[in-house]
Amino acid sequence: MNNFFLGIKAIENNAVLMFKQLAEYQLFWGFAIGFLVATLVYGFLITDRPGQVPAVLFQDKSKSFEKFYKRKDGKSYTKSFYDFSQKADRVKISFWLAGTFIFLLILLTLTNF
Repeated sequence: MNNFFLGIKAIENNAVLMFKQLAEYQLFWGFAIGFLVATLVYGFLITDRPGQVPAVLFQDKSKSFEKFYKRKDGKSYTKSFYDFSQKADRVKISFWLAGTFIFLLILLTLTNF
């Protein structure tokens, strides 16, 4: 049982060392922060209103559509749900791809030390 705890302690020490090395790697942080800022700018540019981005990312498409486009009694919506759905999909895909790319970049950076 003592070897198990020593193994866990070794894994913890290696994880701490790995994150310390990553924190000191300035080229990685410059690229990662620049990439995330570029993704944010892209997400804000392809939407009609930048305030929609958090709602589009974290809510269902139908709920976020109803939140931003109201309809009057007996009349249709002023915006097409299909167009909104396409833009919402593009925003979600771009942010998911950016997150996945940054995660893979972290893994590749840590394995090259």
